[in-house]
Amino acid sequence: MKNHIKTGIIAIFLSLIYLPTFVWIWGRWNVTETYYSHGILIPVASLFFLWQKKEDLAMQKITTSNFGIVLIIIGLLLHFAGVMIKLYFLSGISLLMLIAGLVLYFLGKDMLKKVMFPIVYLIFMIPLPLVLISNIVLRMKLFAAQMSTVMLNKIGFMAIRDGNVIKMAHSYLEVGAPCSGLRSLISLMAFGAAFAYLSNDNLIKKWIIFFSAFPIAIGANICRITLLGWVSEVYGMKAAQGWIHDFSGYLLFAIAAVGLLVVNSLLTSEKNEKQL
Repeated sequence: MKNHIKTGIIAIFLSLIYLPTFVWIWGRWNVTETYYSHGILIPVASLFFLWQKKEDLAMQKITTSNFGIVLIIIGLLLHFAGVMIKLYFLSGISLLMLIAGLVLYFLGKDMLKKVMFPIVYLIFMIPLPLVLISNIVLRMKLFAAQMSTVMLNKIGFMAIRDGNVIKMAHSYLEVGAPCSGLRSLISLMAFGAAFAYLSNDNLIKKWIIFFSAFPIAIGANICRITLLGWVSEVYGMKAAQGWIHDFSGYLLFAIAAVGLLVVNSLLTSEKNEKQL
């Protein structure tokens, strides 16, 4: 009973001091054309990972570690620094450090090892600073425009790139921030991390699955832009800006998710062949 009261008091205290950060995170999740619409699913997924290990965690011997106090203090200092300079990303990262410190102090290092991934996984719910996102988006949309231009020329359409605009014989296609591929990349990284964690592969193969999300997401986005360029040139620019534009966004993520499944299947096949 005392432990439940102590846990409740800590939860209320953290909720109060991290309230500005939670408000910022919620706002970034729900802003127009957000890159973090998946954010609300991340805590749910982390809780699911913990629930999966509930029997293992129940059997774990509880100890304490004073080093947890160090992590708690560092986490709180980072939080207050982030709030003071209005860099809430730093505050969000400090929350993960604070949770890890609390687990380490009250439950011990062995328990922390068991729950480390669900804690670290929460990083996918914390939006990157807008300055960093703007820089990444600029580079990604220029790269996507360049590669899509190459693809269009390969399939028989004359196309040239002018900045982030792809110019063709009868139409043009502007690769804006939403088409940079960053949204799908962040979402697929979160999906890839969860998929790798839940797989039965060894650590090296788990990392291969996770890192494969990068080229898969970028490649799928280039294919999407190429498709929109083809539609724009054949059926007109209005057609490319209609339902096909929105549908292709969902199709992009579906194709990328299938790509991860293919990578996992190839790794599994290789494993089976070695066993034979």
